[in-house]
Amino acid sequence: MSDSNNIPKLIPYRKGDAWGFCTPDKQIVIPCTYENTNPFSEGLAEVRSNDKCGYIDETGAMVIPYKYDYGSLFKEGLAAVEKFGKYGYIDKTGKEVIPFNFTDAEDFIDGLAIVEQNGKWGFINKTGQIIIQCRYDLVTPFKNGVAFVEQNGKPKFIDPTGKQVEEPDDQDFYDGLALEYDQKDRVGYVNEAGDLVVPCMYDDGMDFNEGMAPVCLKGKWGFIDTTGKQVIPCKYDDFVDSFQNGLAMMQMGDDFGFIGKDGTEYWEE
Repeated sequence: MSDSNNIPKLIPYRKGDAWGFCTPDKQIVIPCTYENTNPFSEGLAEVRSNDKCGYIDETGAMVIPYKYDYGSLFKEGLAAVEKFGKYGYIDKTGKEVIPFNFTDAEDFIDGLAIVEQNGKWGFINKTGQIIIQCRYDLVTPFKNGVAFVEQNGKPKFIDPTGKQVEEPDDQDFYDGLALEYDQKDRVGYVNEAGDLVVPCMYDDGMDFNEGMAPVCLKGKWGFIDTTGKQVIPCKYDDFVDSFQNGLAMMQMGDDFGFIGKDGTEYWEE
């Protein structure tokens, strides 16, 4: 990893409509032969060919063959995958360890994953056991032991056993800052002392992650750091994913690709 920008040693690189992987200095080391790809996570990367996805290792060798319609990043040793319209989970050998019993499934976080059955959402553990029944219309991942859920239009908060708990009374701080809105719904950020660190000057904004937050100004997106400095100009039509492991996915017109924290764009037309 690069110390300065926390950039992975292999980065998804788009050349026209084809994808491969390059080094931080844009030297292609895994050829651009894939229809799409995601960053490496836990040593494997999801790649797509002929509208199916599988996983390669950092040498470019195929570890899990093309057989799935969708594949997520590996998190906590497991990845959510889809086939025949159903979701389950595989381990890093490709073994299907949680059956395809779900109509949607998300990453594991602290041993729990959000899943959907019959249009309702709940949580499973890493053995596939349903810990919180799929009965909610909306759920969010647990944070500090509490998750927000909604059932029949009624919002509430639950603990990891499914028991209702009191609503947290504190703001959600990320990297020491929380979103703040003025009377015109413009976005800024406050610190935990309540001081306005970033003025309310943006049309939209999201939480900080890895010291960076996506912000929107005049319909274009960029990133600020925790001092409020706009380190990546607001020039992109949309952001797809905030920074994770030193990379963010941005959209420009119909095209999208990854950028580093220094603004380096890992693509070419």
